[in-house]
Amino acid sequence: MEFVSDNIFEIHQGLSEKKVFRKSQNEISKIIIDFSNDVKEFTNFLKVYQILKKINISIPKIYEVYFTKKIIIMEDFGINTFDKIYKEENIYKLLRIAIDNLIIIENSLIYKDLEQLEKYTFNDLKKEISEFINFYIPYKKISNFPINDFYDSWFRVYNNEKFDFTSFVHKDFEFINLILVNKNLSHLKCGIIDFQSAFIGFKGWDLFSILENPRLNFTSKYNDDLIKYYYLNTNITTNYEKFLKQYYILNLARQTRLIGRWVKLLSLGNKQFSDYINITKKRIIFCLSKITDKKLKQLYEKVFIN
Repeated sequence: MEFVSDNIFEIHQGLSEKKVFRKSQNEISKIIIDFSNDVKEFTNFLKVYQILKKINISIPKIYEVYFTKKIIIMEDFGINTFDKIYKEENIYKLLRIAIDNLIIIENSLIYKDLEQLEKYTFNDLKKEISEFINFYIPYKKISNFPINDFYDSWFRVYNNEKFDFTSFVHKDFEFINLILVNKNLSHLKCGIIDFQSAFIGFKGWDLFSILENPRLNFTSKYNDDLIKYYYLNTNITTNYEKFLKQYYILNLARQTRLIGRWVKLLSLGNKQFSDYINITKKRIIFCLSKITDKKLKQLYEKVFIN
């Protein structure tokens, strides 16, 4: 944290445009979020807060909102983010408690609650995977990559799958945005923050966000059990085989975006992102083992396997 004044410290927020501060006064700690650099995130944060506060999960309470300055003052859940406290022996417990929250969200919210959020489209997917084309392909000095075939293949797969995008998606549901709140019991121990990027999308999006997170190279040995656990305890009507197929297709798209993003940030001098590139590559190769579309697989295999 960076010192700002006698009782205010700035918390570094990585890739986000917002600024976050911790204020301590009279043994009470609060979080101050400054969205002045991104008005859309400010508006979305308040929208999502109104949606999530209705259900039985832990999100920080908002104390004050300054609409002119785009500042929100809210409850402080502390510093025990899952990425700081996880170990091999407690990884399953943390994943399970996080997924219990996803189950409650999926089973509690109805589409009418979500209508004010944006719905994921192919244009969103194309914009995201373009980071792979714009940054990773040049980084690997790959010439004559069939860019048009790449986008066309994704368009075909996207349309053929007929995804049911009707669920709440946090988008960044991963260990850095989950905090262990010791004063709470059961699933409420998992405090959920940074939900301003939420949208309407695939029922398993947040599931692969946490299980396939390339920022942390923890074990994947629980993934199959936890995916099945989530599926069996939610109101998903799609058969399990189709759900799994779509899970890996959209996770492949996410990992594709991320590997381009890491290269972009690496080129700006952020050396820490070099560690994420190899992890993301492994995630992509694993996804390819689950993908059945031959054309799409061939395009990726030219880059990651051959």
